[in-house]
Amino acid sequence: MIRLSEVVKEYRAPPWRAAEGRVRALDGISLEVPPGTALGVVGPNGAGKSTLLRILLGYLRPTSGEAAIGGLSPRAYAEQRGIGYVPETPSLPPRWTVRGALEAFAALGEVPEPGERVERMLHTFGLEALARRRVGALSKGNLQKLAIAQALLGDRALLILDEPLNGLDPVWVARMRGILAAWRAEDPARVLLVVSHNLAELERTVDRVAVLVGGRVHAVLDVRAPGAPSLEARFLEAVGEEAVA
Repeated sequence: MIRLSEVVKEYRAPPWRAAEGRVRALDGISLEVPPGTALGVVGPNGAGKSTLLRILLGYLRPTSGEAAIGGLSPRAYAEQRGIGYVPETPSLPPRWTVRGALEAFAALGEVPEPGERVERMLHTFGLEALARRRVGALSKGNLQKLAIAQALLGDRALLILDEPLNGLDPVWVARMRGILAAWRAEDPARVLLVVSHNLAELERTVDRVAVLVGGRVHAVLDVRAPGAPSLEARFLEAVGEEAVA
């Protein structure tokens, strides 16, 4: 479903690094994510994870190389088919109510049977009692649940989550694992992509993990391999202790 071929992304260096001319955030990433895959993306700070997500969402274009989703450019795919997305720091209009936010996103995403889908998300994420509360009054955990609920409103084949467990308590961390598993089971061709520093939870959620170091895919780990060491141990082995110091 997702294909990256020698993707390079360069930025103009900020003033304090002007002598460098341009900064290379991605340095020739090649990666294939077939339908039905749950892929984690991990790496040290500055490894290129955020830039990679922006390219996949169609916000940025590669400096060189090719990025495609379902045979289309990421921007074209997002416009034609939509992508479920939760950013690392959700930002919603504070005066919206919880129900109003879901209704607005359902309208923007042209979700069929929006009323039914909104009610389903309110129930799934335990937000029914908060339906009339304003977004600005929500706790961090409930705001995170609302952000994930809006990403699941539409019938999307691709879901991208950036640190989706921020603010969630242990009960909801476990419930979120089940919600994502159910979302995948509804359509075995769906693709889930999760960026997270929570390696232990990521190991329970995805099938494979792409390790980014220095703007490149350093390794792709199969976390379902029988008898494999923990993801944390394999991550440290892959990147080296110095990369996360």
